[in-house]
Amino acid sequence: MDDMSIGAAPAEHMDEGAIMSLACTLYEQGAWAETFRLLRRLSASGERSAPLLYNMALCLDQAGQTERALSCLEKALSSLRGGRRERRKPTGDEETLRILYECQCARAGYRFPMRMEEAACLPDYARERILRLMITLCARLGDAARVRSLAASLPGKHFDDVEKALAETAERES
Repeated sequence: MDDMSIGAAPAEHMDEGAIMSLACTLYEQGAWAETFRLLRRLSASGERSAPLLYNMALCLDQAGQTERALSCLEKALSSLRGGRRERRKPTGDEETLRILYECQCARAGYRFPMRMEEAACLPDYARERILRLMITLCARLGDAARVRSLAASLPGKHFDDVEKALAETAERES
C-alpha cells in the first residue's frame, strides 16, 4: 500500500475526486479492502457515478460476490444512459486528452479501476467496459441468455473475453 498517498492527505479531508483517485491507485496495488472502504464512503455521501459503481463491482468480484457486483454494474450502466452527453466539438486539448485516454485504455483491458476523467471523456468506452465485466460475471453464473443478450450490445466489436464467455456458456448448455 502506498503510505505516502494515504499520509499526505488523510481520506477524511480529501474531496470526492481525490478519494476516487486514491481508491483506484489502491486497487491497482492490490489493497482491495481499503479500496472498497473508500468507495463505500463515497457511496454513503451520495455519489452514484458509473466509475464508482464499476469500481465497487471490481471489489465485490474480488470478494466472490458476483450477484452484488452485477447489481453495481447494472446501476453503472443506467447512470451512463441517464447522463447528459454534450455533442459539441471538443477543443484541441480536449481532443488530445480523449486520444491519450483511448491509447491508455486500449492497453489496459477492462478489469482495472475506472477513473472519473476516463468515463467523462470516453463514455462509450466506459459502457463497453461495464458490459464486458457483466458478460464475464454472467458467464461465471452460467447465465447463457444474458451473456448472449449483453454480447449483442457490442455489435461489430470483437473481444477475446466476450468470445470466451459465449463459448463457455454454449458449452454448458449442450
